[in-house]
Amino acid sequence: MNKTTAIVFFGIILLGLVISLVTLNTCSKPVQLGENETNVPSPESPETDLRPQPPETDQNKPKAKPKDQGKKSIVEPDPKPELGFASTEAVLKALGQVLGKKDFEALKALVGAEALPQSIRPKVRSIVQNPDFNLSASKPFTEISKSADSARWALNFDSDDVEKVAELYADLAEIEGGKIVISGIRLPMEIADVGPSTPLGPGNKISSDHSDALAIVHAFALAVVQRDFETARALSDLESVTDERVAALIIAIEEGNFTLKEDRPFVVTLAREDITWVLSRLQSDSGASEFAVELGQFDGNWKVSGLTFSKVLSALAQAAGGGGVAYSPIVEDPAGGDSLVLYFEFDENTLTSRGNRQLAILAGILTQRENRVIRINGHADALGSDSYNAKLSNQRADAIREALISMGVLPDQVVTEGFGESKPRRPNVNPDGSDNPAGRSKNRRAEVYLDF
Repeated sequence: MNKTTAIVFFGIILLGLVISLVTLNTCSKPVQLGENETNVPSPESPETDLRPQPPETDQNKPKAKPKDQGKKSIVEPDPKPELGFASTEAVLKALGQVLGKKDFEALKALVGAEALPQSIRPKVRSIVQNPDFNLSASKPFTEISKSADSARWALNFDSDDVEKVAELYADLAEIEGGKIVISGIRLPMEIADVGPSTPLGPGNKISSDHSDALAIVHAFALAVVQRDFETARALSDLESVTDERVAALIIAIEEGNFTLKEDRPFVVTLAREDITWVLSRLQSDSGASEFAVELGQFDGNWKVSGLTFSKVLSALAQAAGGGGVAYSPIVEDPAGGDSLVLYFEFDENTLTSRGNRQLAILAGILTQRENRVIRINGHADALGSDSYNAKLSNQRADAIREALISMGVLPDQVVTEGFGESKPRRPNVNPDGSDNPAGRSKNRRAEVYLDF
């Protein structure tokens, strides 16, 4: 092979190599490997069976594995509402929509799991889904109370039967950014000895167990306004609040014809884990007043532990004017505790119309339990002889006893005693020795002790 022939020969070989390389580069498809992957089969994964396979039929088609197979059952949590509403009106509108549809599940979704505890859900459901109850058309919502950082609204339900009403509470709180959230759904009071299908309403037995302080105040104030001594007493601590004090508050509110204010009747002035102070606001045709309620924790339950109603008494004194008969239905007993007081005209042993109204309330308390006994102490001012005043004080005590017996109280339930002028409440004379008519008016009295 000469030089020319060799060049041609090797040129042909080189050209063939170039053509082969170009062809391979054009037709082949590179395999994309993921991170940390290789093209070496895994020992756990068998290589693909390249043998011919029979055609796929319904019999040999691989069955799909159930989606949840092998997984534990998970209870889905209650859905959470959107974080806050722009205003209180927006919250109430949303509540009105779900309650109008009687949709309990939608209510849960709206308020969230934390705001609707499991313990009260059956009772809340019984109210929401009850076909006989609907949100009141005239006043579906009432603001019950206001504190520094929250408000309580009543959701009012009524029915064709005017005796049947129901109520839920919705607590609203303001969060960061000015948004309003539903911080809690509550029942006015827990119902004792009643199944969850029984709606709340008058006549059901109530218990203070597991109720918050504001619910106790509301129930207590309603009982006082409605002259329900038994309920008001049951919601009070027996050692901190006397029977006389509860009865005197009922008498004073009845005397002034007071009712709870329709809107925001309660203002929370202090709220701690162990103590709460609430102002209960009243209204009447003659004006407004209020009484203060202190609540404390007793065996894990909230109870009324203090009552102050000096503003109510002041309003009554102003309404009475400057007549000769004093008025304050309660006084402190020097020996401790409180006593109810009825006052008399000068040199009289007959009851005033006000005294008769007070005794009607006392009679209602006494006739509920025949084992209760009251003690009546008669008194007189210093005008007249000692013997005359002793006789007059006994006559005043006896007048009260006879009036109570005429109202249905048993004779054995009333014990009387006269003290004449020996135990004055106020001075009968001024420091200069002159007569003190205002002082004497407070000494012409009979004090009533409820020895329950």
